[in-house]
Amino acid sequence: MIQQIAKGAVIALLFSVNATSQEFEGFDSDELDPVQNTEGSWGLKIVVLNVGQADEILVLTPNGDVALIDVGRSNAHGDQIANFLGESDLNCVGNLKTIDLLYTTHFDADHIGGIKRLRARGISIRKAFDQGLSERRNLQTASGNPTVYSKYVTAVGDPNNNMRQDAGEGEFARHRIEYGHTEKIGKEDLVEIRCVSVRGDTEGNDDDLDLDPSSADINENPGSIALLIRYGEFEFYAAGDQTDDDWKHEPAAEEGILESGAIPGGNDIDVLKVSHHGSDTSTSDALAEGLDPEVSVISTTFGRDRLPKKTTLKQLQENRSFVLITGDGQDPETEDYADSRHEEDDVFVVSTDAVFNNQGTVTILVSADGARYTVVGGTFMRTFSASDVDNERNRFSLTCILDRTLHAHHV
Repeated sequence: MIQQIAKGAVIALLFSVNATSQEFEGFDSDELDPVQNTEGSWGLKIVVLNVGQADEILVLTPNGDVALIDVGRSNAHGDQIANFLGESDLNCVGNLKTIDLLYTTHFDADHIGGIKRLRARGISIRKAFDQGLSERRNLQTASGNPTVYSKYVTAVGDPNNNMRQDAGEGEFARHRIEYGHTEKIGKEDLVEIRCVSVRGDTEGNDDDLDLDPSSADINENPGSIALLIRYGEFEFYAAGDQTDDDWKHEPAAEEGILESGAIPGGNDIDVLKVSHHGSDTSTSDALAEGLDPEVSVISTTFGRDRLPKKTTLKQLQENRSFVLITGDGQDPETEDYADSRHEEDDVFVVSTDAVFNNQGTVTILVSADGARYTVVGGTFMRTFSASDVDNERNRFSLTCILDRTLHAHHV
């Protein structure tokens, strides 16, 4: 439940947007016991590994089932996954050697670059899902060396890149994923991983936005695989580099998620893995408001692309989501977040009560009954209800407080 806040704090929240730090109220509750990283306490663990401007998300269940969303950029990132899986002190499950489900949201190097090393470390892959054949991806460089994409297709058992198991491909695991495809893992199959968008398809209509990477018009980022992970009342959304209509002015892949009903039971989720590393081509205000995440995680560190953008942080903060950045997301020269093409947003001052920088690997522990979850970063640890009903009640309570305060302020 939202804690009661003093009138002065609420006024600060409403009227002091230029303050360096402002009071921020999310959905966390002091009344909820944290979910412990111990046997019997958690029923689902999601780990957003700290891999800089790249993506690497592990999904684990207490019985040792493993799903992986993207594989980072480098050999070091492949090692990072293998080390985590192999050390029971890290994963609190055991010595894990199999990834049951691999989801490759798209084929950029920062999402597939670690896979060769991961396989070299003896980690097997039971099923691998991706967008399908990509016209823009070659198997060899101009000098005849294997490309990053070639290393990916080889690692999933499809070295000739034809999406079918041929003679000699005994470890073939590759599948072209379709909208609505659902896999279940964990004890009694209680963890559900559902594809809610791929190639722009959010309704089961073949390629709503014509984003098939095997066609001449190639848009792998907007067509990223979007996944909804559900356990009990908890929901986690991750969509690679999925974009809004600021991506070359088209297509609005995020809009399709909100308008199509692709997310069963409504758009409200608990935790958002922010798309495209906090770029201003993703996470529109409409998406932030529509998905209404209590917590948002950005996998990035400040570099050449200057991510995350301030406008993205603004949209999440204004929709009352706590934001955790895995790396240092601030410009070392200005010690501030990066400006964007949205000049009206660049004057916004990010609240240190809402945005938590340089958090390292972020772990989400969902209780065994799926009713609450604890989010742990470097300096951040808060526990939330997974019930949308509870969160709506919290929202109503804060709205009433704000309304009363505004009335008193104007009187």
